[in-house]
Amino acid sequence: MRFGLKVNPGTWDEATRWAGIAEDAGFDGLWTGDNMRNPRDPAIPVHDGPTLIAAWAATTTRIRVGLLIANVVLRRPTLLAKQSVTLDHISAGRFDLGIGSGVWPTDHGMSGVPMWTARERADRLAEFVAIVDRLLSGNVDDYEGAYYSYRDAAMTPVPVQSRIPLIVAANAPKALAVAAGHADAWVTFPGAATEEDFHQASITRIGMLDRLSRDRGRLRRILLAYGAIAPWSSRDAFVRLVDRYRRIGFDEIVCYAPKPEERAVFDSVVADLDAWR
Repeated sequence: MRFGLKVNPGTWDEATRWAGIAEDAGFDGLWTGDNMRNPRDPAIPVHDGPTLIAAWAATTTRIRVGLLIANVVLRRPTLLAKQSVTLDHISAGRFDLGIGSGVWPTDHGMSGVPMWTARERADRLAEFVAIVDRLLSGNVDDYEGAYYSYRDAAMTPVPVQSRIPLIVAANAPKALAVAAGHADAWVTFPGAATEEDFHQASITRIGMLDRLSRDRGRLRRILLAYGAIAPWSSRDAFVRLVDRYRRIGFDEIVCYAPKPEERAVFDSVVADLDAWR
């Protein structure tokens, strides 16, 4: 089992502190999100995801850094592909790219993009991910699609990694098909679901993903734990989380940085992090 820490810091001091904690504790990945603002409370500070990743990439040495998840509402696929190569170079080949369709009205509102229907959101995700995949693979042919187009593309320099790991966030069938067709990893998340409902849904989604991706080999399966899943509520809660989701096929768990009242449990768990692998 691999472990990652997701941090949405409000200050650079907070960002550097958690990066040091994650690297020293032996976490495999250090992640942040990609939103224009906090969707619930505008007073909570939110920084630009790729810019923060660039700073972490330049100031860490071992841990992988990545976006969970780059938001297609805010970005063009050509720009995200170019940003990804730059981040891969800054990190000396330690960058992972997650992509998701975005659901928050606040991101649409602040970026001036009208809200999409569920069908358009799924179709845009499919086209967006396919473009990023083809560009990162070195295909710079002109492209004309339903939602995106470009010409005269160039992808120089090439990435440091032979392939930047591409992660697709997916809970619905169409998005799972995108992950199966293009991704190196799949990330899922509970949202507003209860823990039991999400666990059962995860079993179904893994079965669907395996059927769709049987010709591409086994994808990394990443759980982004939040909402009804509270890994830092107690040491036993963390152990149950790891055991329960390992049994149904997950090989990576990404947890949010703990709240102040959860810090004692966090410190206790990460002191033995290798024991849970």
